[in-house]
Amino acid sequence: MKLEPADISKDVKNFQIFQVQQGAIEGMKKQVEREVQRAREEVREDIRANTEELQKLIEEIKKKFDMLSKYLRIDIDIELEIPVAKIIEKETNRVIRQIPPDYLLDLIKKIDQMLGVLLQKEV
Repeated sequence: MKLEPADISKDVKNFQIFQVQQGAIEGMKKQVEREVQRAREEVREDIRANTEELQKLIEEIKKKFDMLSKYLRIDIDIELEIPVAKIIEKETNRVIRQIPPDYLLDLIKKIDQMLGVLLQKEV
């Protein structure tokens, strides 16, 4: 097969178009990478700001509880995997208030058990 000058110039033009397209794709890729990086930085800044606000709130809560000779303890119920907040008197270690209360935790556990029995049937 013999290549004609017209075929070569066509191939050169196609190659040039391909290079331009590749350059455009690379440019878009770099722009997307910059935008992603900028978005990541914004998220990091938001997290830092939220963390600082949360720390301030925690300090305020601690100060208020200290004035009342009480402290706040937050545990995670292992079975239900939910947070349980308790306000405890410092001197006696007596639980003054618990959210959610024990009776409600027991009720939720029993409902989970009943649902487990009802849903264990095979189809």
